[in-house]
Amino acid sequence: MSEKISVVIPVYKVEAYLAECLDSVIKQTYQNTEIILVDDASPDGCGKICDRYAAGDSRIKVVHREKNGGLAEARNTGMDHAVGDYIFFVDSDDWLAENTLEMLYEGLNKYKADCCCGACVTVLERKNGEKSFRRGKQRGERCETAHEAMEHVLLAGSSSCNRLYKREVLEGLRFPKGRINEDEPLVLRAYERMERIVFLECETYFYRKRANSITTSAFSVKMADCVYNSKENLEFVTREAPELIPAGEYKYCKSLLWCYVNLRKLKGDRQAEALRRQFRNEIKEIRKTALVNHYLKFPLKVLAFLCRL
Repeated sequence: MSEKISVVIPVYKVEAYLAECLDSVIKQTYQNTEIILVDDASPDGCGKICDRYAAGDSRIKVVHREKNGGLAEARNTGMDHAVGDYIFFVDSDDWLAENTLEMLYEGLNKYKADCCCGACVTVLERKNGEKSFRRGKQRGERCETAHEAMEHVLLAGSSSCNRLYKREVLEGLRFPKGRINEDEPLVLRAYERMERIVFLECETYFYRKRANSITTSAFSVKMADCVYNSKENLEFVTREAPELIPAGEYKYCKSLLWCYVNLRKLKGDRQAEALRRQFRNEIKEIRKTALVNHYLKFPLKVLAFLCRL
């Protein structure tokens, strides 16, 4: 355990959950860590909680941002302050199994890989405080190439959390500032730099799905960020990994169609109406591509066809 792991935790409006997250990181069986807490100008008591934990543990660094910049910018700030050999991202309302970092470190070294990812457990939190745990289908311990891992990002999405990265694969990469759905652009570009990515069966990360989080909020214009990200990802694989163009086109088409349909819910919103017209035109432009894409399911192909009428 001579190599240091930098754990980056953005913090914003999670006063009720922060202690559970921090306790799980502090008590890791892998102890050679630095824990970077980025207080993104949180209006609640999170800043004081961060300072209190830092006073009790010399491994903790707290960065207080003067102005809220969003999750992407907070993670970028954390990376700027990281000095470890490896980087690991945690969202501040989630928590880790006690041996998460040790298991990922061992898996990474076992396969001489550039990144190691464990299994994620989704925790559904009800209003009465009860929790239910949802476990995904296990695919077995495996080592993937950059091509395989990038294809999975394009087809199924990806989080930047629950992955132990060699620091050098993230050098110069940034989360897209001011956007949501910010994980996929960075992970896709990081994977492209790698030779091996390891996926373990052991449960390492507990993702709390709460009613007022970004991922569970009602549809808004901001969610159109997924279209901009998927378009840029398509442009990236067209340059760097052309064999993945069909997967990139699939994600772009799917994002366009999903946003186009959901923007109808925002009646009377001028920005939403303008975006819907824009996306309708973009769907018309990629209609032929959508109709022959073997990843895109039949109902979405029908929708793409109808948009030309």
